[in-house]
Amino acid sequence: MLASSHVRRLVRIVSAAAWLLPWLLPRSPVAAQTATVPIPTDSMRRHLTARRTTGPIVLDGRLDEADWRTAPVAGDFVTSRPDYLPSAPFPSEVRVLFDGVHLYVGVVNRDSAARRRLRLQDLRRDFEPPENDVFGLTLGPLGDRRTVFQLQTTPLGSQGDVQAFDGGDSFNFSWDALWRVRTTLTDSLWTAEFAIPWRSLRYRGDGGPWDVNFVRNNRKLLTWTSWMPYPRQFSSWRLTYGGVLDSLVPPPPGTNVRVRPYVLGNAQRDLAPGAFRGTTGDVGGEVIWAPTTNSVVEATVNTDFAQADVDRQVVNLTRFGVFFPERRQFFLENSDVLTAGGLSGRYVVQPFFTRRIGLADDGTLLPIVGGLRYAYRSGRTSAGALAMRQGSGAGAPAATFAVARGSTFFGRSTRIGATAALRDAEAVGPLAASRNLVMAVDGLTRIGETFQASGMLSSSTAGDSTGIAATYAVAYSSPRVTSSVSGALVTAAYSPQTGFVSRPNVFFTSPFVSYTAQPRWRPKSLVWIRPAANANIFLDPRTSRLQEGSLTLNTEFLRSTGATWTPFVEANWQRPTVLLPLLPGVTIAPGTLDYLRYGVDLKSDQSATLAGQVVLADGGFFDGRLRGAVVNGRWSPSPYVALRLNYEVNDIRGLGTRDTSLVTHLAGPELRVFANPRIQWSAFYQYNTVAERGTLNARFSWEFLPLSFLYVVYNDRQAILGGPSLPARSLIVKLSWLQQR
Repeated sequence: MLASSHVRRLVRIVSAAAWLLPWLLPRSPVAAQTATVPIPTDSMRRHLTARRTTGPIVLDGRLDEADWRTAPVAGDFVTSRPDYLPSAPFPSEVRVLFDGVHLYVGVVNRDSAARRRLRLQDLRRDFEPPENDVFGLTLGPLGDRRTVFQLQTTPLGSQGDVQAFDGGDSFNFSWDALWRVRTTLTDSLWTAEFAIPWRSLRYRGDGGPWDVNFVRNNRKLLTWTSWMPYPRQFSSWRLTYGGVLDSLVPPPPGTNVRVRPYVLGNAQRDLAPGAFRGTTGDVGGEVIWAPTTNSVVEATVNTDFAQADVDRQVVNLTRFGVFFPERRQFFLENSDVLTAGGLSGRYVVQPFFTRRIGLADDGTLLPIVGGLRYAYRSGRTSAGALAMRQGSGAGAPAATFAVARGSTFFGRSTRIGATAALRDAEAVGPLAASRNLVMAVDGLTRIGETFQASGMLSSSTAGDSTGIAATYAVAYSSPRVTSSVSGALVTAAYSPQTGFVSRPNVFFTSPFVSYTAQPRWRPKSLVWIRPAANANIFLDPRTSRLQEGSLTLNTEFLRSTGATWTPFVEANWQRPTVLLPLLPGVTIAPGTLDYLRYGVDLKSDQSATLAGQVVLADGGFFDGRLRGAVVNGRWSPSPYVALRLNYEVNDIRGLGTRDTSLVTHLAGPELRVFANPRIQWSAFYQYNTVAERGTLNARFSWEFLPLSFLYVVYNDRQAILGGPSLPARSLIVKLSWLQQR
């Protein structure tokens, strides 16, 4: 067994390796990429001239108007991943036009076997770009090389859009902009035609040039190409490596108001005592006003999220609370301006997290009366504020939430921000009225493009109790080496009721290092070998006594198809000091518990018609033994039909004070059927033996106009294995439409 001092010594060794490895390793052919892709000077940046249209543009994906034929062309793409090459296997050509209403982008992607090489998982919006054939338009309309709007499409016209900031340090894939695209596909190429309303963009007001890059994924070849080259450890969001879009003449800002009302009908049957049974109707919506190209004011009344994706259930076998991502569209929009540093990943510290609003601790929906949000973003400064009123329900009190945040850049690469968040809850039942105030200051700085450091200091005050949280992260990234050290100090009294912390009263340290090797002797089917080490150590902040820790060693083997094979071994140290409830009916006794786990992660080509991933693990688990398997599979006979299956099984033996043995099952089959990218039906069922519950969510959606939807949603909850959940069913019909003036 390892003592706490030995664990801390091991952490120091891994931390030192994370920083010394970039300098100690011999240079390899991969390292040459750093010299091949320098940060371009202004004279090195490619320029593309945009042309004003002389006639109407018909959005049909054909690019047959005279304006397209005479527009300047951005070509000569280069290969950015997996290995930098000064040319692309198949060329792409991009043209840009504009008029007083739209910015138009026309794209021709050539491929000698376009139809036969086509790779699409399905036709969802906000698809997974790495696993599909994709063209992406990366725009920096503010000219600051920090603020990015990327619009993506596939050969069959699926839409994806993302906001990214600071080169991808923060991003939002759930942001939905108002724009259209149409595509055509032949045996030798595919084309895309974008029409982006000026009102959907925020752009500089001085008429200066925009930052821009264009990127394409040819998934069959596992190859990313781009107009401006960038190092493979980054993405095209890193606009310090971008080009320049010249001669745009956008219209001056005018009245820009969006109204997004909804009407809803709900037929519900809930067998819980006192629960509602019957039919109701509801109305509400949002008004979105952009007084300038840099600011947005949004008001919401009777906010509804009936169409939001349901949470993916988990079997939590850790000592941490589960961090579920936000899925509700209103809170996802402009969420970056209210994000206050912190940590994410294995250990989460967030002073403000929108899932605290309108959701009880168990995920039960709470009514939202309404709210107001403001967002401002310029090249150097961002600011935001949010006020929301939550009604009572499910034993949770009515509460008012308010948050304000501002951040600004100093110099070229240092950002400082500050956040204040308040939750003011009314009394309900035995719970007295309460107020929780959270404050935070955070910063980020970058040295060149390879080193980055960030940190945050936060306080949480409730009554006479104040807790403190401090976080840090330092990272180095090159084409062959990625290393980082992150950590946190969180006191026992830190309880941000406006945010999330995985567990208070910890001193956390997590070093990580990986090395990408491409030896000359490797077979052609092998792209790289990537060994990595990661430690996660949790100490008591007062006594420095070990609470728990782990050290994981793994090596990823990447094949040219995109398939990977990753064996791993993990050493664990657990030191509970009190009885630890882990699962229903399973309690871990205090003591010294050290164990070893090992396994393998096998992933096939995720873009193929039949794709899968299997994670097998075995070994000790606290004072018992755990054998587990996670299986993820997808079958897509065409992009219009996709059947997915997620299944997890855990075989636990001799665990806890009662020497418990049990098997847990979590299954989640999902079926999606598409008529086109704008009409789809899906059904998702979850079977969870730990929660003793089965749930079905079925949804039909029709985007009859851009960002205007008709939804039909059916939810069904049933108890399984004699569980306590009472059956509940609901059928919801919701019409939501967007008008822009």
